[in-house]
Amino acid sequence: MTDEFRSLKNEYAGFSMSEKAVNEMEARIDQAKFENRMEARKKHIRNWAVAAAAALTIFILPNMNASVANAMGNLPGIGGFFQLITLRDFHADNGRQTANVDVAGLKSDDKTAKKTADEINSEIKSLTDKYVADFKQNEKEKGFENLDVDTEVIDKTDKYFTLKLSALMTQADSYQENHYYTIDINTGKQIQLKDLFKDGADYKTVIRDDVKKQMLDQMKNSDEVMYWAGDTKEDQKEMDYTDNDLINKASFYLNKDGNIVICYNQGDVAPMYMGAPEFTIDNSTVKDLLK
Repeated sequence: MTDEFRSLKNEYAGFSMSEKAVNEMEARIDQAKFENRMEARKKHIRNWAVAAAAALTIFILPNMNASVANAMGNLPGIGGFFQLITLRDFHADNGRQTANVDVAGLKSDDKTAKKTADEINSEIKSLTDKYVADFKQNEKEKGFENLDVDTEVIDKTDKYFTLKLSALMTQADSYQENHYYTIDINTGKQIQLKDLFKDGADYKTVIRDDVKKQMLDQMKNSDEVMYWAGDTKEDQKEMDYTDNDLINKASFYLNKDGNIVICYNQGDVAPMYMGAPEFTIDNSTVKDLLK
């Protein structure tokens, strides 16, 4: 691969975004994408709130001092183990930069569930504090940045629910980072991917190969889709990527059908323009390995 082609590819993939100025047209496009995402997210939050209110009244107590607030109410449909609480509520708008941080955590009176909640809350608070600190530092330097951080409960099943923390940071381009916390409803414990499988099961190879197949199929069907998994070994080395990243950099949650969904942050396994890709592993693929 020539130096010229490598330079063009790196620029196209987004790795040089933070090192060079982005022209006005690209900035307008990214801002439009940001606004569209924000509107879609707000619509999702409104719809979720209406549905939750219909099933169970939830009293939301704002926390303007960013300390742990009182419980907002039982999570709909998962019993009495956990309640949502406000961990951080931070908003700023100086006419050039905006920040909207509405982050919830978990609370429980059960001994095991409380330990789980404390561990998850500690990580969420640490991540959120860093996002806000970076925003404030950027504000002092008079840079341009928008920050949006929120949490949501996604895809509850009769066995599990997942609390998702999302952070979207926008300068000339945008970067989204997601964190997933999946909890066993019956035990109150947080589960890791390995906990879903039998001892000794080679689930990593099966999942890695299935995700790679999905990536290659998508690339075959569209010229606009690109993953590092489809590159030559030389190009993969240039991007500091190996197929093991398909496991090492993966997060997960379980969707409403009980299928495993493998998730990546922007830039982990694909160019930045591909966003934060997700891949569903059908239960039939791993049925012999599951507990």
